[in-house]
Amino acid sequence: MLSQPTTDQAREELAQALEGLARISRDGVPGCASASVAVLHDGTANTMSATDPRAVAVDEQQYDDSAGPCLTAIREREPVSVPDFTAESRWPHVTAEARRVGIHSSLSLPLEGHGQVLGALNLYGEAPGAFGQDSHRAADAFAQQAVVILRFLNQLDVERAHLAQERAAPAELQRSLLPTLPHIGGITAAARYLVSGSTAQVGGDWYDLFTLPDGAIGVAIGDVMGHDVTAAAAMGQLRSVLRSYAYEGSSPAVVLYRMDRLVQGFGMAALATAIYGRLIVDRGEGLFLFCSAGHLPPLVRHVDGSVQRLDRGAHHLIGALPPWESRRGEAAVTLPAGSLLLLYTDGLVETHTRSFDDGINQLASALAAQAPEQTPAQICDALVEAMVGEDAEDDIALLAIRIDPRKQIDRPAVGGPRRPQP
Repeated sequence: MLSQPTTDQAREELAQALEGLARISRDGVPGCASASVAVLHDGTANTMSATDPRAVAVDEQQYDDSAGPCLTAIREREPVSVPDFTAESRWPHVTAEARRVGIHSSLSLPLEGHGQVLGALNLYGEAPGAFGQDSHRAADAFAQQAVVILRFLNQLDVERAHLAQERAAPAELQRSLLPTLPHIGGITAAARYLVSGSTAQVGGDWYDLFTLPDGAIGVAIGDVMGHDVTAAAAMGQLRSVLRSYAYEGSSPAVVLYRMDRLVQGFGMAALATAIYGRLIVDRGEGLFLFCSAGHLPPLVRHVDGSVQRLDRGAHHLIGALPPWESRRGEAAVTLPAGSLLLLYTDGLVETHTRSFDDGINQLASALAAQAPEQTPAQICDALVEAMVGEDAEDDIALLAIRIDPRKQIDRPAVGGPRRPQP
C-alpha cells in the first residue's frame, strides 16, 4: 500500500488546506468579508482556520457563551443565517462582539459527513443582509469541500487513537495471521515479515503460498491500508477469502474480482493492494499467470543475473473497482529453471527519502547482485539488509520463490542394468 506521511505531517497539510479553503470561501461567496472553519473534537468546537482575527473573535465569543450561529448550525444540523446582528436578540454577547469588530451579518453551515457533524463553515459580512441566494449556493459548494478535508482529519484522529492503544501489541499477532510456507515440489520458497519501528506492531501486509487441487501453486501478496489491529483483521479476512476463491480453481483475475466485490459489499477493508497468481511448474520450468490489484510489480531474477520487472496485469486496487467493470486484466511470464520470483510490499522500497521507482530500481540492482548459489532465504535476508537496514519505516512483507531445476534421473539401459564405469 502507498505509504502515508506521519500523522503530524498529514494534519499540518490538512490544516493548510483548511486555511486555503477559508480564503477561497471569503473570496468566492458574494458578500463575505471574513471566513472561518470550526471543527468539533470530543464534542467541543474550535476554530481551526480563519481568514483574519475578526472571524476568530466572533467564533471565540460563541465558544465562551456555548451559543451562537455557528454552534446552533452544528447542533441543529441546519444552516443559520443572521441578516443583521443589530436586530439579533438570541445571542447578545456574540452580536456585541461582532459589531465591535465590524461584522454585521453571518451565514453558518454545518459540515456533515456520513451522518456525523464535523464542524461548521462560518461566513461573516461587513454589511447587513450580505448573504443572498447566490451566496448560499456558493457557500454550499465550499462546505462540501470542507467536509472532505475534515473527514480525512477525522480519520487521522481515529488512526492516531488506534495506534496509541495498540503500540504494545506484539508482532506475534501479525505473524500468527501469516502462513508457514509449505514444502512444495518443484520450487524452493522463503518469506519475511518485518514490523515498522515507528507504528503499531500489527498491520495489513501479508503473503501466502499454497497448493491447489489441480496441481497449480497459489501465490499471493498484499497490503491492506492501515497499521492497526483493524488492518490486521482485514488482512486475515482477505487472505482467507482469496484462498477460498483460489481453491475453486478460478483464474487470478476472477479471484481478485470476486474478492473486490465481497470487500465492497461487506465493507471488509477500506482499500488494499494485492497480487494473486497461479504458478504451474512442469519439467523444471514455471508458468506464472497473475493479476495485480494496484500492487507493486514483481521482479524475476534469471539465471544469468538479469532482473525483469513485471509491470503487466495491473488493475484497480481492491475496494476501488468501479461497479460497471466486470473483469480485471491478467499477464503471464515464463520462469525458467533456476529463476527466482520476488514479490514484496511497499515498505521494502519506499522511504521518506526514496520514491517507489527509485526504490524498485535499487531493489532490482540488489537482487541482480546476489550470488547464484544463494537460497531464497538468504536472498530475502540480503535484500532486507540492503534496502532497509535495522529499522523499517513501514511494515514489510516479501516472498521469494525459486524454480528448482528438474532432477536428472539415470534410467537403466535397454536389455539390463547399466554397468558402473571404470
